[in-house]
Amino acid sequence: MLPIYDENRPATKPYVNYALIIINIAVFLYFLLQGTGIFNSALVFYGAIPILIINGERLWSLFTSMFIHADVIHLFGNMVFLWIFGDNIEDALGHTNYVVFYLLGGLAASLTHIASLFVTLPSLGYAGFAIPAVGASGAISAVLGAYVLMYPRARIRTLIFYFFFVTIVSIPAIFYLGFWFLYQLMMGVYSFTGFLSGVAFWAHIGGFIAGLLLIKIIGVKPKLKPPSSHRQKPFKPIAAGWHAPRIPFADAILVDDEVRLVIELPGIEEGDIGIEVYEQEVVISARHGETWYKGRMLLPAHVKPEIQNFSFRNGVLNFTLEKSP
Repeated sequence: MLPIYDENRPATKPYVNYALIIINIAVFLYFLLQGTGIFNSALVFYGAIPILIINGERLWSLFTSMFIHADVIHLFGNMVFLWIFGDNIEDALGHTNYVVFYLLGGLAASLTHIASLFVTLPSLGYAGFAIPAVGASGAISAVLGAYVLMYPRARIRTLIFYFFFVTIVSIPAIFYLGFWFLYQLMMGVYSFTGFLSGVAFWAHIGGFIAGLLLIKIIGVKPKLKPPSSHRQKPFKPIAAGWHAPRIPFADAILVDDEVRLVIELPGIEEGDIGIEVYEQEVVISARHGETWYKGRMLLPAHVKPEIQNFSFRNGVLNFTLEKSP
């Protein structure tokens, strides 16, 4: 399974995410173009060698190792995941906080990897302590942990390969990233039996958990819902059948003299949204490429047809309607 893109467009330009991708690619090409000898020396010098870290030496390599990759496939896989999932986390955290989050996630991943080597001592001995750990996957795993917590229902367009059969499916993030994490956990536990692999599974596990914890500690959320005194049931479908549109997840909240609506429309651009307001009903329609939503919602009060406080951010539509007398 290879993710292609997520149906969850950020509201701001992810400049930091772009910069991280460019830096990783530039560093890889810089050393690669200088020949095999220099490239291999860079892996050793800038990689995080566990035994040196334990001895308090070259601690800076815990950070430089995040920008060194062993080969093209290693780089490509990491950058695809960072491109798809990093922009939304940067959008939610802000540019500066995203840098701190990314580096802390990578640091936690490296330390988890080093700790896991002590568990493998009976089966693998000390060999792993001398092997440099490189790659951005630990930090990116933290991004994945944050993403699944903040956007569990965002859908991930995924390329599926099965022998000669190739197709594209849309998978909710909670299932896609949940499966990814379970696979890392399974392989991580298996590595304790003496299984040799070039993948630092426990770095991925540590990074993912660090991402979950950091988001919990920071307390950032993709949207804030106001306290509700009345909450309406979700949208009802207007059409049915194989080619019918999706039904949006939505809340209609009655607070004082207004009805506040929060509607999830991942994969949609703001210009694709159509809103029809009636006396006690709202009809939402939105279509962008193959992504199509349409639904009707009964409101908890009679309203005026004028839309107020409109915003669309991270695939979430918010607006209010004033109650009619």
